[in-house]
Amino acid sequence: MARLRSTYRFGKVAGRTVRATLFFFAFLLFQPPIAFATPPVALDMRIAGDHEVSRIVIEFDEPVEVTHTILDRPWRLVLDLGKIAYGFNDSAVRNSNLIESVRYGDMSEEHSRIIFETGKPFKVRTIDTRAAAQDGRHNLVIDLEVTDARTFADALDRKLTTTSLVNTAQKRDRLGAVRNRDDTFTIVLDPGHGGIDDGARGTQGTMEKDITLEFAEVLRDRLSGYMGAEVFMTRDSDVFVALGDRTGFARQHGADLFISIHADYLRQQDVRGATIYTISEKASDAVSAAIAKDQNLADSVAGVELPDSGDEVTDILVDLTRRETLGFSVQFARLAISDLRGFARLIKNPHRYAGFYVLKAPDVPSVLIELGYLSNQDDEKLMNDAEWRDGLADRLAAAIEKFAALSSKDLALAPDAQ
Repeated sequence: MARLRSTYRFGKVAGRTVRATLFFFAFLLFQPPIAFATPPVALDMRIAGDHEVSRIVIEFDEPVEVTHTILDRPWRLVLDLGKIAYGFNDSAVRNSNLIESVRYGDMSEEHSRIIFETGKPFKVRTIDTRAAAQDGRHNLVIDLEVTDARTFADALDRKLTTTSLVNTAQKRDRLGAVRNRDDTFTIVLDPGHGGIDDGARGTQGTMEKDITLEFAEVLRDRLSGYMGAEVFMTRDSDVFVALGDRTGFARQHGADLFISIHADYLRQQDVRGATIYTISEKASDAVSAAIAKDQNLADSVAGVELPDSGDEVTDILVDLTRRETLGFSVQFARLAISDLRGFARLIKNPHRYAGFYVLKAPDVPSVLIELGYLSNQDDEKLMNDAEWRDGLADRLAAAIEKFAALSSKDLALAPDAQ
């Protein structure tokens, strides 16, 4: 009898649960559909004019709010908008005598940017959003007029613009204080470029920002199988991240190792193979110096002020920390090269050095890895091969495990990851 009563009580509870569940789904059935917001779409861009005046018209499917600023070296007009989608290409630039190029992309999940680079100094005569005459579309109309360098410089100095650049310092503040280090070995992976900054483009159209993110995700997933490892990424989507925010992110997360991932384009298209860089104010060779110079201009490409390096810190303790950190960086570079040999093709003298900004954190061992060169068709094909990326990630993970042991932070593959 007791058993029957127990079953009966369970049956009553189960019955009430079923009725409640049915009521819940019936309630949902009669709710109005949820409308998911979609960003405005930039449907078309037209540019017309002569050697003195150019008009830019960008057509949107709904009204947008726009702010703008100007930059020099080179001369640029920067438009900042909320998140938008792009339905046009940059072919309209061919119709302009003033505008030489246009770039566009996402600066964050909520912020998009369009940059017009000009061959001459200019002034903004008109910038206006007005309803188009048909189809309910809305036009952003911008009139630019050629001026002299002094007038442009004066406008820049007086800040005669409606907005300022993205305040990367505020973003760094939101990261919070550096956490206390423990026995966890923390790796920060830094997929190069992103958002409005495409990076290099291969002979077959592969974009560097895509390759670096895809490989970083593979390496992150490989490292997540190690007990004692904690992995962060400076970006996990197609967004722009400023150089200072990349190094700041690593320091805020107490990184034991920072790996910046790239795939550049060289004029010498026969050069191929992986390269690992460590920091040095004097480059190991001319090619390394040129690559570092291009990488350090990433912020400028996106219309962001270059980080101010400030005065050199001469404190002896900071200098000792920097020297010790460089030693660890070199150790990891050697371990990685050793583990990559026999699988990945390496460039001649694969450990090189140059003044990359993202490697300048004084207290975080840091390397920059060129997976290969998008200027070489064979390298481009390999970097697009998932099996090759998996193999490269396996070998880098093995090097990271060895490097962690040097700092008495043992990593071991979890049983289910073996």
